[in-house]
Amino acid sequence: MPFTRFARGEQRAKRTKEVEPPVQIHDPYVYGWRYLKYTDDNGKIQYAQIPLTIEDVLHPLEDDQRMHAYEHENICRYLGNVFQKQTSADPHAVVLLDVRTAWDNQKLKPHTPDVSVVFKVKQLKNWTTFYEGDEGTRPQLIVEITSPETRHLDLDDKVRQYAQAGVEYYFIIDHYKWRGQEHRRVLGYHLVGNTYQELKANERGELWLEPVRVWLAWTEDKLVCYDETGQAILDYAAEAKARVEEARARVEAERRAEVEAEARLAVEAKLRQLEEELRLLRKN
Repeated sequence: MPFTRFARGEQRAKRTKEVEPPVQIHDPYVYGWRYLKYTDDNGKIQYAQIPLTIEDVLHPLEDDQRMHAYEHENICRYLGNVFQKQTSADPHAVVLLDVRTAWDNQKLKPHTPDVSVVFKVKQLKNWTTFYEGDEGTRPQLIVEITSPETRHLDLDDKVRQYAQAGVEYYFIIDHYKWRGQEHRRVLGYHLVGNTYQELKANERGELWLEPVRVWLAWTEDKLVCYDETGQAILDYAAEAKARVEEARARVEAERRAEVEAEARLAVEAKLRQLEEELRLLRKN
């Protein structure tokens, strides 16, 4: 796929110039929380709820409770379902949602990507942390969905750090406000050497996700994946809802047809009755 190359400084300027000044955050738990275990003066085990910091969001612990918005969760589920379907023929491919990843690079602290796709997995496990060193493989594809308070982490810090980790493809689903206007876009990066190069969209504004063989783009205010033929891959929840509505419409049409048939039979019976009454009147 075609790409545009940016020097590291240019890349950062291109991304951050569209970020509005941060608002003052009054809620100490806006990023989430964790529980700290301690022993009180009486020797009893207690737990204290500790607010997460922005650094904790970038490099979380396993039991951290982080806050996600409704749209964020829906996009994660949708992409997870699509990627699972696209990789279902590969028994060694795994799609992870919000699973912490500890890198083999000792200079990097762990991250928890929104969605990651890992190939060459030897054995399926119930991971809470995916250890690259133990598994002998790392995510080939990572997708992050931005949130207003932590957007700069996805656009700046993770671009550098995922490149250091050797993640071949990194995509960002970006939804932000700039000068009072809503903006949506998809950014894609391909690792060439040790540097990310930005992927260019096709004429329809779609980016190609090579590891899972799908096109990806915002269609108005909805994120949509397309297969290689250009056919939209529906959200499974939306598809199920559409099937239910289709079934309801079919049942309603059948019910109306039955009512109409019964009404027609009733009219025909009434006409026969009237004809018989008219015949008797004429006879008399």
